[in-house]
Amino acid sequence: MKTRLSIFVISLLLLPLTGIYLSGGDWSNVANLTPAEQGDAGFVNLPAVLLTTLMLAGYILLINQLNKILTGNKIFATQQRFFIWMSGASLGLAWLITYLNLFVGSWVNQTENPILQALLYSPLFALLAPAVLCTRALLAALPGLLKRLSSRLFFTPPSALILAAIFIPLATLGLLGGALWTTQLLSLFWCAPLLLLMGLQSLWHESTIFSGLKTGDYGRVICSALAGLIVGNFALFAYQNNGGILAINLNQFPLQTGFVIFSWTCMQLGDVVAENFRGKPRTELFKAKKKFPIPVVVQNK
Repeated sequence: MKTRLSIFVISLLLLPLTGIYLSGGDWSNVANLTPAEQGDAGFVNLPAVLLTTLMLAGYILLINQLNKILTGNKIFATQQRFFIWMSGASLGLAWLITYLNLFVGSWVNQTENPILQALLYSPLFALLAPAVLCTRALLAALPGLLKRLSSRLFFTPPSALILAAIFIPLATLGLLGGALWTTQLLSLFWCAPLLLLMGLQSLWHESTIFSGLKTGDYGRVICSALAGLIVGNFALFAYQNNGGILAINLNQFPLQTGFVIFSWTCMQLGDVVAENFRGKPRTELFKAKKKFPIPVVVQNK
């Protein structure tokens, strides 16, 4: 788990920057508007961020309560450690996405007072992935929904190594070239984090979020997409209606598609983190067996 997450983080940090340097540019070429060009969207709106964070926390508590009513299980009580880890993973993923936006300028970056931004946005970012996971669990708990989303239509995917050989180069191309050819590769650039995670999972012979499609199980993919749309639009609505201004310019990459991709990335990240809680770590399976504690002496007659 730690190896994959480290490769994931380092790749997102270094590959776009490498693409800039390979083209002969440097950090000054990274898309970063001045405050005058950014307008009101370039300044931190303290009340909007705080109120959005409180509303999203209340949303999670509500969804958790609805899950308890439908299933009898309280998710946070039974999976407390997992959600703590996912909050940290969500925080890291959101800041990495904010960093990636510096290279393509899909929305206006806020440049004033980075320490204040870190303190303000970190709690909000830490809630995003848990909100997606809770919403997806609630949708999956709706009576009969998963049964209706199962189908006899299925396909046999290529081997794990072939999938890794497809996903990882595509993710690398998106991260390297997205900052240089934003118009042509913007969609691939924003899909790259998900593709990279799936490629690493395939390389380690682990499941991806789309693995259920080979048995006709479409429920996880569709419920995750719906959860991303619900959480993304709720957070955006809360921020804008509390006075926040978010200037978005995604060109040919629709905002709603971005919510779905983010949700799938959160779910895939959750699969990686969950490996830490599903029994013995993989390394223990390869440890040498202990010798028999009682020495056995064999004498030749």
